[in-house]
Amino acid sequence: MEFIKKLYLEGYNSVEIARIINTSGKKTTKAAIQKYIQRNLKEFKEKHDRAVIMRKEALKAVNYESKKYMTDKTFILKNRSIYETKENGDIVIKKDITTTWDTPKRLVNENKSVY
Repeated sequence: MEFIKKLYLEGYNSVEIARIINTSGKKTTKAAIQKYIQRNLKEFKEKHDRAVIMRKEALKAVNYESKKYMTDKTFILKNRSIYETKENGDIVIKKDITTTWDTPKRLVNENKSVY
């Protein structure tokens, strides 16, 4: 339970905490995490809210830096082997490909014709 408290104070929400715990081999639900937070961690809500803002700002900065060097469109065009084109012209990543968090998942076709 200290692990849940630690993640909560780092700004993670119940869905993210459940996902992290489930990847470590233990099974738990989002509802169980939410109930634990409601019952045991309500005095830490203010710290959690500040941590959420800090996490969002950090992710925004990281995304800005990563996009500064190569846009999603450029990345997809350079790595066409892991993408497929849908009937509507959108380019999406193949389902069986394992990727990192910063790999673009979809490029929407902006030149769709309307009939």
